[in-house]
Amino acid sequence: MKMTNLRDQQGRTLVELMISLAIGLIIMLAVSTLYVTNTQTYRVTDDKALMEEDGRLALATLAFNIRMAGYGQLTNGSPSLIAGGGFTNYTGAGQAIEGCTGGFSSATAVPPVCAGGTNPDSFLIRYVIDGLNSNSSGGVPADCLGQAVTTVPAIVENRFYVQLNPVTGRRELYCAGNGGTVPGATNVLPGQPIADNVVDMKVTYGYDQDDNQSVDGFYTAAQLTDVATTVPMPDYQVKDPLTVPAETRALMTNRFFKVLSARVCLVMRSANDNITPTAQKYRDCSGNLVTATDKRLYAAFSSVISLRGRTNGRTL
Repeated sequence: MKMTNLRDQQGRTLVELMISLAIGLIIMLAVSTLYVTNTQTYRVTDDKALMEEDGRLALATLAFNIRMAGYGQLTNGSPSLIAGGGFTNYTGAGQAIEGCTGGFSSATAVPPVCAGGTNPDSFLIRYVIDGLNSNSSGGVPADCLGQAVTTVPAIVENRFYVQLNPVTGRRELYCAGNGGTVPGATNVLPGQPIADNVVDMKVTYGYDQDDNQSVDGFYTAAQLTDVATTVPMPDYQVKDPLTVPAETRALMTNRFFKVLSARVCLVMRSANDNITPTAQKYRDCSGNLVTATDKRLYAAFSSVISLRGRTNGRTL
């Protein structure tokens, strides 16, 4: 057997070993950095997509209801028993759309009472429901929460507002409706969340002061309801008052009677925190630059929605 001379065998020097370890660590650091970066990018992209989806869903839901505001005849002279939906008759049901700057003081109070202040706005819509123009619950017309209105036609009232969800601890868009109530009831059932992570909602209303099917300006609900405001009252006149019921004339003196559209703005935020390295700056619904108090993504979504029953081309 041939013996190998130990003096002919050579190992790695300490310098070579240190260099190899350094190269390996650099490669591991590069791979780890790439993994962390890709993971963070995925989190940001995923949360942003979810936030945008929530924003579009919330606006689409509000748009459907606003477009329906005033459908049918909200006032007439004959009683009409309503089962599972609000009022005992159509007379004096109220405006097709009404709002509260700063939100409702109670989301279920009848009639609604405004809180005022700087909290998110709220609004309600009313329309005559039938089997062809609404959400449905098992094939039965329903309010915004899917609560069935068992007798049609009926006046549905849907109220939309933003509040803190006590279960999730997040601000969410809520709706309270008058479906599911007993026959002849005049109450609105407690609201439920319909969209997540809605931080703020601001609504201004397109007002037609000249009665010419054209918006003369956008005003807040507080401006439209303040008797001392500079917003002018509608300047049209009823040509033959004797043919117009008293309750209709009363509605026509309200500025909301001449609202043709609503500009809705929602501030949405991402579901998860620590998405951004630092607190994000964003524009709120009033155009103000706001610095977030956390590290979530924020964005404002807005849309101008026409009341189809009051605009050109209406068939109601």
